[in-house]
Amino acid sequence: TATGRKMFCPGADISVGRETAPRPDGAPESAVGEARRMMLDGQLKLMPAILDCELPVIAAVNGTAAGVGAHLALCCDLVIMADHAKFIEVFARRGLVPDGLGAWILPRLVGLQKARELMFFAEDIPADEALRIGLCNKVVPGDDLEDATTEWAERLASGPTRSLMLTKWLVNRSLDVDRRTLEDNEAWAVELNSRTLDSQEGIASFRERRDPVWRGY
Repeated sequence: TATGRKMFCPGADISVGRETAPRPDGAPESAVGEARRMMLDGQLKLMPAILDCELPVIAAVNGTAAGVGAHLALCCDLVIMADHAKFIEVFARRGLVPDGLGAWILPRLVGLQKARELMFFAEDIPADEALRIGLCNKVVPGDDLEDATTEWAERLASGPTRSLMLTKWLVNRSLDVDRRTLEDNEAWAVELNSRTLDSQEGIASFRERRDPVWRGY
């Protein structure tokens, strides 16, 4: 999350130009390949780091999340929004192409048709609409955002973290691989999880009719 109530992340700052290294007279301000390298070294490392993080990541959207700022939140596993917050797929307003893996994550959340609409028209998406179309999990009053996020984070942190890790891995792979590949992935995930003490504790607590005591391994 961010501080305050106005902005979660407004996206890339395009109000000022980027500093560049000295260039020979007559050389273009930006050489072919520089924008690509900047993307690969920046946001295209950040977004996969969130998606590939072993444990669930929660976005607490406290204000406007625009452009790559929206995609930063949407790459998280769970999204809680303050009731005054909003998303904006702002790129078309500025004649830009969506970045920050937006063209990958958005269709997976809302479908191709809705993703095109959101990106083509670049209209504000208020929190209640974001909840309705599947861009967030929960909307809470702004003053309750921190408590709501902390409550979910504590539940996850005190749970069977190895099984949550494998669950996230399977769910994230489900839209990128064929069914037979996922069958094999699922079988291996079950095999690996069965060797954890938490898995054994879960079965034992069920048989003994008591609450499980998770250890995280």
